[in-house]
Amino acid sequence: MSENYLTIQSEKFQKDENSEPVEGLTIIIDGKVKQVFDKIKLEKGYNSYSEILRDAIFNGIKDRKSVV
Repeated sequence: MSENYLTIQSEKFQKDENSEPVEGLTIIIDGKVKQVFDKIKLEKGYNSYSEILRDAIFNGIKDRKSVV
């Protein structure tokens, strides 16, 4: 297990012929980051890492209202 391991892979997608491209992300969580996610999952009752990441992103955005 690596010390801190968070890999983000990016790929471009296009919904249809006339839409602008969107970016899709694949996130690989391992090491200490995984340990933190496991602890949050257990303590807060989350069902998946994606729920944890969703809330972390949305709460971060909510805290930075002036940016959005």
